[in-house]
Amino acid sequence: MRIRNGMDVTDMISDINAGVPVSRRSLAEHIDSGDLTYRTRSGHTCEMTRDEIDILCGVCADHKRTALKLPILVMTDTSSEQGAWKVEGRTETAVVSKLLSKQPLRDDRLIFYHPHLRELQRILPNAAAVVFVP
Repeated sequence: MRIRNGMDVTDMISDINAGVPVSRRSLAEHIDSGDLTYRTRSGHTCEMTRDEIDILCGVCADHKRTALKLPILVMTDTSSEQGAWKVEGRTETAVVSKLLSKQPLRDDRLIFYHPHLRELQRILPNAAAVVFVP
């Protein structure tokens, strides 16, 4: 599908997702190395703050720190007609559920709406990345 300026939908989504991480390391790896950065698809380096890491450590049990990959990916929920967002994965769901004080319907997926996304971005401005999926 082409958009007015000749850009197709795939190109547009690729541009929107320029801030998506190239690779993700676990919370434990970030702590052990002291490197709180990740690279994005656009080539930029994004740095998570020590406060964000401390918040995540506070809600993530020790044994789950190796399972939690950072940044946490927040994706558009295309199954929703109301513009919802989702986090998938057991560990990610448990962590974000605690941060937002919101109960998931399933243990591996949390669905939430824009006010919750704003709150998550306030709590974890660099440790949560938004991904737009068609």
